[in-house]
Amino acid sequence: MNRIILTILSSLILIINIACEDNESTEGEVLAEYASIYGKITFSGTWPDSGSVLLSLNTTYPPQGPPAGFEYLSLETLSNNEYVYSFTNLSFTNYEAISVTYWPDDYPNGSYSTLGGYFEDMNVTQDNSDLEINFNADF
Repeated sequence: MNRIILTILSSLILIINIACEDNESTEGEVLAEYASIYGKITFSGTWPDSGSVLLSLNTTYPPQGPPAGFEYLSLETLSNNEYVYSFTNLSFTNYEAISVTYWPDDYPNGSYSTLGGYFEDMNVTQDNSDLEINFNADF
């Protein structure tokens, strides 16, 4: 009986020690657990009276499937024709597009207009977890 209890306690102590997570790198730096892509969009032209303006982050370009992140934008969210955005809690991977699109009411014929964006590789890793991407969008 004592041998069984000793074996169970030893196993429990071993499991607890193995389960403890080490979040620090060998140099003592704390490694990021998530990535973020943020920046500023400068708008020019006249904001539309109707329809939706959508900011989206995609892992592929042209986009295929749902975006990795998105936000609906409105004129009220702008300050001096600029919008500050932030996509947070992102997985470490390569993102290929941040785009601003205009979708008219009822999406006639499935049409939309790309107003601007950033269409280059954005590789986020634990060592490069925060990227600032600024770009322009024109109505």
